[in-house]
Amino acid sequence: MTILLGLMAALAWGIHDILIRWVSQKSNIFSALFMVLLFGLLFQIIIVAGRGEFASIPLPAIGSILAAGISFTFAGIAIYKAFEIGPVQLVAPIVATYAIGSILLGVAQGNPLTVLQVLAVAAVFVGLYIVVSLANSSDDTQSNGKRSHAILWACGASIGFATTFGIGQSMVQFGPEMMMILATRFVALLLLVPIMLYLKTPLFAAIGQWKILGTMGALDAIALTAVLVSGNMPNASYASLAASLFGMVTILLAWVFLRERMTALQWVGVVITFAGIAYLGGH
Repeated sequence: MTILLGLMAALAWGIHDILIRWVSQKSNIFSALFMVLLFGLLFQIIIVAGRGEFASIPLPAIGSILAAGISFTFAGIAIYKAFEIGPVQLVAPIVATYAIGSILLGVAQGNPLTVLQVLAVAAVFVGLYIVVSLANSSDDTQSNGKRSHAILWACGASIGFATTFGIGQSMVQFGPEMMMILATRFVALLLLVPIMLYLKTPLFAAIGQWKILGTMGALDAIALTAVLVSGNMPNASYASLAASLFGMVTILLAWVFLRERMTALQWVGVVITFAGIAYLGGH
């Protein structure tokens, strides 16, 4: 059951990320992100209410929630910018390396690093080198400058998500996980508003895009719920392992629906990268 929940999360996040690529080409990324966060917040409120997990937020948790909200806002902006600029085959594997950041945060907190984890990290970097060095845009017209910017934004998203999840894990002590994530998403939504006002960006995307943005918000809420629910089941690490493969789902969808060309060597790099990520995700 745990691995099925993990696969559900991987599929939901994979579809969510391919939709980011589509939305980023059709509308302002800040308006799209705002709407996705808003819809995700509404869906998560429904889930929390259905599970009966509403609870007050203790004062000691406020600092962690604010920190997680800041990093989550940055991660959201970064992943939208990365997918706006770069091809999925380049961006998705880099973003998925947040698992390495989570491992490093654990080491900083005193958790030992095993030989197999070191080998998995090395495999991720070898695979990424192959993918990044061979990545081309779908029409082969993307400049190296744009590709470099996409890589930088993708790295920022990876760091942002690693920080968010690291802080999120520490917030478990303050109350139900779903309630902590709900509060974090609310903070991220509030933080995005002054940024958009400063940039003079409209808060709401075109009404015609609300359906797809609502779907993205629901997919994100479903994926988070699946991973958190599995945490209370036997072999919970299997769910984390399966969920960490969401980037592979995104690349496969881009290959099928966006017609992004992939060479055999690029597939080898992708498989090596996500094999390492899958191991780190489950350990």
